[in-house]
Amino acid sequence: MGPVSAPAPARAPRIAAVDWLRGLAVLLMFQAHGFDSWLAPGAKSGPAYAVVRHMSGLPSRLFMLLVGVSVAIKLESQLARGVPSRVMRWGVAKRGLQILALAYLFRFQEWALSGFYGDWRALMRVDILNSIGASMLVTAAVSIPRNGRRAVVATAVAAAFFIALGPIVGPAHFPAWLPQPLTSYLGGQRPMSWFPIFPWAAWALVGVLLGHLWVHESRAGREGRAFLLTGAVGLLSTATVIAVRRVDPYLLRYPSEFVQQMGPGSFFFRLGIVGGLAALAWIATRLGGKRFSPMRQMGQTSLLLYWVHVELCYGYLARPIQGKLGLGAATAWIGALALAMLGVSLLKTHYARPAAAWLAPRLRLRRAAS
Repeated sequence: MGPVSAPAPARAPRIAAVDWLRGLAVLLMFQAHGFDSWLAPGAKSGPAYAVVRHMSGLPSRLFMLLVGVSVAIKLESQLARGVPSRVMRWGVAKRGLQILALAYLFRFQEWALSGFYGDWRALMRVDILNSIGASMLVTAAVSIPRNGRRAVVATAVAAAFFIALGPIVGPAHFPAWLPQPLTSYLGGQRPMSWFPIFPWAAWALVGVLLGHLWVHESRAGREGRAFLLTGAVGLLSTATVIAVRRVDPYLLRYPSEFVQQMGPGSFFFRLGIVGGLAALAWIATRLGGKRFSPMRQMGQTSLLLYWVHVELCYGYLARPIQGKLGLGAATAWIGALALAMLGVSLLKTHYARPAAAWLAPRLRLRRAAS
């Protein structure tokens, strides 16, 4: 894609499928954390639980990819308005720093609600919010348009860099004299490093590329073609990985399953599934039209729902059922959790936002008068 042509719309179009896909990630997150926390040890076996485990690996990847998509959508809007590159870069970096601050605040809240139980060093571990914030800093460094041109090549090269070095840097042991709270962002061992940017930042970078494509095609009236093409290429990617593994499952030999999960094969296998889900999201929003969609609703408040549901899954209120339920009972509780979180999402959009919109100008007038 070359220079941005004029005239261009002042804002990038809102793509309903992106909200729907983020809502799907929220729903998958509920099942991942609910089953992890509530299932009895004896229920964590068998083919049904194998499906649960596979699905549990999708929400974090979806969130990371959609972070990049959101960055691209914002950049497209700023490109159309002629915003300078330095302003774009600072906007993305500032949001990344805000997410990092929220990550540490969230971890402190969990520690406080537990009665300050456990090792305080757990406050420093790199979880999904930390990785999202750090990955946004990476995108601010490499994915900002210059001279009216999208940084497609630089973003693709950076994504390949993080994918290729994922199984090398991601599980690495760093010297003890280096501060672990910082090295855990690059790689390391659990429980300090859950989502190091090698290879997780690659998901956000690929998301930037997809976001530019989806916005570009939406403006040209070809949104459906873009999403269906994404799904087709995704399914081809997954099928290719499966075919290669059948020919030689040890084409790339890794020292452990943990390291293999950070390798290119695992990345492109799951990227293909995510591509298929993106096509499904477009079909769902196309069929649903402008009718109310629980998926889109939850997708618009994903950060709030993440914040609230973790305490409900792992916190004090969930202790009576933690590690005690069978698969059926846990599924029912996850359904109840999803309904409760949909209610929280509706409260925010239908009451909290209108209240804030009503209150803000009055506070400004009061400050001006004083």
